[in-house]
Amino acid sequence: MTDWEHALIRHVGVGVKTSKALFEKIEVQDWDARPIPGKRTVGEVAVHLAVLLEADLLLAEGATAEAMQAFYATPVPRDQLNERINRAFTVYQEKVTTGFTTRPTYWGVTDSMNGWAIEAAVHLYHHRSQLYDYLNILGYELEISLFE
Repeated sequence: MTDWEHALIRHVGVGVKTSKALFEKIEVQDWDARPIPGKRTVGEVAVHLAVLLEADLLLAEGATAEAMQAFYATPVPRDQLNERINRAFTVYQEKVTTGFTTRPTYWGVTDSMNGWAIEAAVHLYHHRSQLYDYLNILGYELEISLFE
């Protein structure tokens, strides 16, 4: 593994670990809360966060709109968020270290393998921050360090 791959996987690992800590804080009654009108619910953000590392690399490999719709249609129950993000992280680690071939997305975007690996990491941190903000808005006391 290169230094770059090691660093990328370490930082994404921190994002995964802290996302799981946030998942554990979500109370059942807040799952369907929508702290910001017109935006996703707490549960929708959590599920998206749990699958996005895998989803982004499917897109990188040229998955069709229909394939992505089917991917996102697979339910992720509250009690399986940690297992699901672990699975997505495993897929991410394997693809980053073994490589993958990129193809244009179904809407025409192209990028390199490294570009997509960075995009997925940034995407993870973005939605982790969104979930963190949602829980703060709802009054949660969060003593979670988001960075190492």
